[in-house]
Amino acid sequence: MEEFRQPPLAEPIGRAMTRRQLLHLGGLVVGLASVPSLLAACSAPAATPTAAPTAVSPKPTAPPPPPKPTAAPTTAAAPKPAAAAGSISVVAKEEGKAFLFDVDNLAVPAGKVKFSFKNAGKQTHEVMVYPMQDLSEMLNLRRQGKDVEEMEYIKGMAGKAEDIDAGKSASFDANLKPGFYELACHVEGKNPNGSTYLHFDKGQSITIAAFGSGGPAPSILTPASTMNVKMVPGEAPLASSWLFYPDRLVVKAGEVTFSVTNNMKEEHDFVVYPLGDISEFIKMRLQGGEHGEYDSIKGNELIEDLSPGKTLQKTFKLTPGLWVAACFMSSKNQDGSTFIHRDRGQRFTFLAK
Repeated sequence: MEEFRQPPLAEPIGRAMTRRQLLHLGGLVVGLASVPSLLAACSAPAATPTAAPTAVSPKPTAPPPPPKPTAAPTTAAAPKPAAAAGSISVVAKEEGKAFLFDVDNLAVPAGKVKFSFKNAGKQTHEVMVYPMQDLSEMLNLRRQGKDVEEMEYIKGMAGKAEDIDAGKSASFDANLKPGFYELACHVEGKNPNGSTYLHFDKGQSITIAAFGSGGPAPSILTPASTMNVKMVPGEAPLASSWLFYPDRLVVKAGEVTFSVTNNMKEEHDFVVYPLGDISEFIKMRLQGGEHGEYDSIKGNELIEDLSPGKTLQKTFKLTPGLWVAACFMSSKNQDGSTFIHRDRGQRFTFLAK
């Protein structure tokens, strides 16, 4: 042992200049009352005058049967309470080089969900809610500093609060079908050398589940010392996505056994690392760096080159906190450009507690 399918349709968005671009440029039960029958006492017939009357005791009466309860009228039946809508509170913050989210709930019943967002950091942040999916094209363009709109690339946007200034708050409702969703900030920033970084790469990405028929079960929040993960292809309109499908988002801190099954046509890796800033690591990977170089993100490659149709298990010791599972293998697009499997959808966060 080493230590170590919900495709809502996206709404088309126009090309009008957004604030981001400006920033970029700068029974009732009824009982019946019982009335017992009173029987009179029987007297003895008269005897001779000289005989003393003989007292005859009355025969005891049988107790009346208990009243039969009447059934509650059906018209008075109380309606079942409607299921309460879910809610998730999200707080954006900065910790050193990392940009993070604090959330109070990792899973809610599918349906209407109220999101409350607060920017507790010093920079502008946002939160977007959408199904887990392939974002590789958008991410690569934005890493190059190109001005592209998320809504042109993200499919099935469920809700968002964009460009919230420091200290400000916002809220919105989202209708979530059963499945896994990502909460993410896609704001850009500039390094001292002028290069572009994405808040998404600095840690502002959290996986949540909407449980219901055809999707995750409520047990997604039950802590355990095991986790089963399936590598699966996305379905239309997310057919380009390569996804991870875990059976839980919470594990017990300590030794956790991961059982990973590759249901895809390609080989994939399975790496776990603490949620944090991996922006420099991503640049290295896109430039051809070896995918075994995980020291910079404190990551551990639990499963390497998992072949199609195969299942492997690996046990790893986790400290309390938020962790990420991802595949950092790189492949080529048809145009020759490079993408990282993590950007194509093979990523999710989970909590060790």
